Amino acid sequence: MIRLEKTAVPKILSDNAEKWTKEYCDCLNRGEVPIKNLATAYNKPEIKAALESETNGKCAYCESKVKHIAHGDIEHFLPKNKNARPDLCFAWSNLTFACQQCNQTGKRDYYCVELPLINPYEDYPENHFRSHGAMIFHVPKDDRGKATVSTLELNRTHLLERRAKRIQDVENLLILWLEQQDTDPLRKITENELHKEYAKDKEFSFAVKSHLVDRGFPVM
Repeated sequence: MIRLEKTAVPKILSDNAEKWTKEYCDCLNRGEVPIKNLATAYNKPEIKAALESETNGKCAYCESKVKHIAHGDIEHFLPKNKNARPDLCFAWSNLTFACQQCNQTGKRDYYCVELPLINPYEDYPENHFRSHGAMIFHVPKDDRGKATVSTLELNRTHLLERRAKRIQDVENLLILWLEQQDTDPLRKITENELHKEYAKDKEFSFAVKSHLVDRGFPVM
């Protein structure tokens, strides 16, 4: 997980969020199940595209390149059900882009006021997590970090395999850099390539950057 920043609210959401929210909450307050068109009114192409753009096409939680394996979900940080925060169902600050595994299988309707999960838009993930190889760990005594790693299953088998492959590819490039002499003109080119490997748009950039730091590479 890496730090993310919110972009401008899509016009369709700014124009309709207040109305949709009232209709949605009124429906829940009457004890009715909102019709699908209302309950998923946020699922518009322009809204999803904006969320995908601000997460660099990656899951906001596990950093998988979502569209390599699926279409991706519009995710609510705080669930929109009646027992959580239905008032934030259409709040731009409560929406992001996530993979199906993190959203529907891991997090699901997790909601705990006393122990909220790490929000990459509001929190600094590097203050809560550490990476060693393909594994993601919470900082010792960081209960929110621990709850996040566990709930989202950030060390599930498939993720570990893909992270390990990514790190090995970067390690191969790092070995090439280490073997090149300072006077070799290719050394600077290889160094620049390594810097690009932990850019925000790269898959698993948190783990890759941590690996390079552990190996003594001068990350920026």
